[in-house]
Amino acid sequence: MRKLAWTMAGLSGAIFLAHYLLPATWLNWAALALAVLFPLCWLLPQKAKGRTRLLFAGAAVGFLCYAFAVQTCLTPLQNLPADEITVFARVTEYPIHFDYSTGVTVRITEPGLDRLQARVYAYDHSCDDLRPGDEITFAVKLRPATTRFGEETDTYLSRGIGLLGTVKSPPERTGTWRFTWLYFPKTLAHRLQALVETLFPADVSAFAQALMLGEKRTLYAENLDIPLKNAGIMHLAAVSGLHLGFLLMVLQLPFGRRRGWSLLALPLIAVFVVMAGCTPSVLRAAFMFTLLLLAPILGRENDMPTTLLTALGVLLLFNPFSAGSVSLQLSFGSMAGLCLFMPPIGQWLWARLPAWTNMGKVRQTVLGYFTGTFSATLSSMVFALPIGAVQFGTLQLAAPITNLLVMWLMPFVFPACFAAALLGFVSMPVGGMAAWLVAWPLRYVLLCARAAAAIPGLLYSARNPLVVLWLVFVYVLFGLTWRLSPRGEYRPVLPVCCCVMALCAVTMCTRLNADREARVTAIDVGQGQCLYFRDGSASLMVDCGGNHTVTNAGDLAAQTLLAEGRTTLDALILTHPHEDHVNGAERLLRQIRVGTLLLPAAADPETDPVRSILQTAEERGTEVIRLESDTELDLDALHASLYVALGRGYEDGCLMLRVSDGDFDTLITGDVTTAVEQMLTAEENLTGTELLIAGHHGSKHATGDVLLNELGATGAIISCGENSYGHPTPEAMARLSEHGIKIYRTDTLGSVTIRME
Repeated sequence: MRKLAWTMAGLSGAIFLAHYLLPATWLNWAALALAVLFPLCWLLPQKAKGRTRLLFAGAAVGFLCYAFAVQTCLTPLQNLPADEITVFARVTEYPIHFDYSTGVTVRITEPGLDRLQARVYAYDHSCDDLRPGDEITFAVKLRPATTRFGEETDTYLSRGIGLLGTVKSPPERTGTWRFTWLYFPKTLAHRLQALVETLFPADVSAFAQALMLGEKRTLYAENLDIPLKNAGIMHLAAVSGLHLGFLLMVLQLPFGRRRGWSLLALPLIAVFVVMAGCTPSVLRAAFMFTLLLLAPILGRENDMPTTLLTALGVLLLFNPFSAGSVSLQLSFGSMAGLCLFMPPIGQWLWARLPAWTNMGKVRQTVLGYFTGTFSATLSSMVFALPIGAVQFGTLQLAAPITNLLVMWLMPFVFPACFAAALLGFVSMPVGGMAAWLVAWPLRYVLLCARAAAAIPGLLYSARNPLVVLWLVFVYVLFGLTWRLSPRGEYRPVLPVCCCVMALCAVTMCTRLNADREARVTAIDVGQGQCLYFRDGSASLMVDCGGNHTVTNAGDLAAQTLLAEGRTTLDALILTHPHEDHVNGAERLLRQIRVGTLLLPAAADPETDPVRSILQTAEERGTEVIRLESDTELDLDALHASLYVALGRGYEDGCLMLRVSDGDFDTLITGDVTTAVEQMLTAEENLTGTELLIAGHHGSKHATGDVLLNELGATGAIISCGENSYGHPTPEAMARLSEHGIKIYRTDTLGSVTIRME
C-alpha cells in the first residue's frame, strides 16, 4: 500500500506547488520535464528508484490536473459579460442571511459557467424562501470569485465557488431538481440548527451550533471565536475527524466490533458529511474512517500514512483549488503530526512515570488520559502551529493547557448535544431540559477558553520577525536534539529551557524596539480608519473600523499591538459612530486591555454599534468618557487636544483632535466638511502641524484649502480602501499636491508608519 502513498504524495505536492508557486503557463512544461527525467530514475539505488518513479508519476499527474482545472474552470471566467444576464440555476445551499444582504449558493446551468458553483447576493428579501433543489431563473451581474475587495483570493475557489454575483431581479422558480432527495442531509442540518437555537440557552447556543455542525456565523457574531482561538481550541468549532470519531464511537456501542456495523456506519458517515457542509476537514475524516471500516471487510490492513495521503490526493483531484483551504491544511497538518509524533511522545511520557503506572487501574486511566491528551495536543501542533501562524498571524501557546482541561469532556458533550436535539424533535420540553443540562459543560469549556486566553505571555503575533525566527529556532533545536539523541534516551529539558529563554529574549527585544521610536501607524483596514500612536510606554488609538476588508479592523489592530509585544492600550478615541470608524472597536476591546474609551456624547448609546461597544467596555473594566466639551488628554509623551464643540450636529457629532509628541503634531478631522475645518482654523492655532490625516478618506468635501494653508503640513495619510464613493477623489488629491504635501495612501501602500520626529 505504500506505493499508493508515494504516488499520492507526489500528486499532492505538485498541486500545492502549482497553487502557490508555479505560474499556470509552466504546468504543462513541468509535467513534460518530469516525463523526460523519468528514465533517469533507473540509475538510482533499487529502493530509491521505485519511490522516485512513483513520486515523479504522481507529480506529473498533479501538474496536468491543476492545468486542466485552470483551463476548464478559470479561463471561462475571464470572458464574463460586463452587463447583467439572465441565467438558469439550481440552488445548492440554504440562504445565508447577512446584515444587509442574503447570500445564496447556486450551480448555474448555462454552458461554460457550470464547472463551479456561484455565490449570488440579493439586497432584498427575494431569495429568503429558496431551498436546495429549487430550479430558478433570474437576472444577475457576475464577476470572477478570484478577487475580493480588490485583492486576489482563493477563499471561494477552495470551496468550489468560482463566481460571485449580484441579483438584479427576483428569482423565479421554474421547477424542482429530480434528485432533490440528495439534499436531505442539508435539510436535516438546517432544521437541527433552528432547533438548537431554540433549545439551548442563549449564552451557549452559538457554541453548540459550531460544535455540532461547524456553523460558526453566530459564533463570530457573538465574538466567541476570540477566546476559543486565543486559547488554541478553535478546532472544537470546526467539525472534523475528532467529532466524527466521537459520533461513531457512541453509535458503535450497541454493535461492538461486528463487521455489520461497518456497513451501517458508511451511510451515517455520508449523511453527517453533507450535514457538516462537506468541508475539507470533515471529508478527510470521512475518507479515512471509510477506509478504516472497510479494511477488515476487504481483508486489508489499514496503513495510516497511505490512508492520509490517499485522502489528500483524492480531495485535491476533485478540486485542485482546495489546496488553498485553511481547513484542509490544518486538518491534514494536524493528522500528519498525530501519525508521526503521537506514539513516540506518548511512549516517552509513559516511560518517565513507572511508579504511577503500577498503582491501580484508576490512576492508570487518569494518567493515560493526561499523557494521551498532552501527546496528542503536542503532536497535532507540530505542523498546525506554523500553518496557523501563516494563515492567522498568531501563535497560541496556551493550546496544551486548554486541551488538557477540556478534551476529556468532548466525547460526552458532543453526542449529548445531538441527543438533546433529537429529544427536542420528539418533545420540546424534554429536549429543553436535556439542553439545559448539556449547557453546563459547554459553559465550562468557554470558561476555560477565556481563562487560558487571559494568561499573559501565551499569545504572540507572527507579524513580528523575531517571533518567526524564534519559531524556526524551536523546530531546528528540537529536530537536532531528537536526531542526535540515542534511541529511547531523548531528554527535552534542555531544549525546552533554551526555547523558553529565547522566547523571553524575543519578548524583551520586541518591547525595547517598540519603545525606542515614537511612531504613528495608519493601519490598513480597507475603507475606514484606524490610527495607532505610541511613544515609549504611552499608546493611543484613534478610531478602529473599516469596510471591504477580509479581516475585521479590531483583529488587525490587535495583531499590530501584539506584534510589538503590547497587550494593553492606554486610550481609544472614537471620532464618531460610523461603522467605517468603529466596527472593529468591540473586537479590539475583547483582545486588548484598554484603559480609557473616549467618544463624543452625541453618539447615541442606545443604538448599535455604540451600545455593544459600551457594553463590552463595561465588561472589560474600561473607563468610558463621553465628551461634552473640548478636552485635553495627557498620556506621558503623547498629548491630545480633542475638539468636540465644533463637530456637534455634523456627522453624528464628529470630534476632531490634534495629537502631539514633542514638536510633532498630527491633525485628525474625522469626516467633517470643509466648513467645519474653517471653523476649527478660526478658533485654534494649528500652524506647524507636520502630519494631516486627510478628512473623510479623501472626499472632495473635506481637506479644504483653508485648512491646508493654515497647517503647512509636509505629509498626509489617506486611509481608504475599495469603495464606491471614488475616495480619494481627484479634487482632494489635487489640493494636497498643490500645497506640496507628500501623500501616503493605505489602499496602495498598505499600513503606513511614520516616525514622529
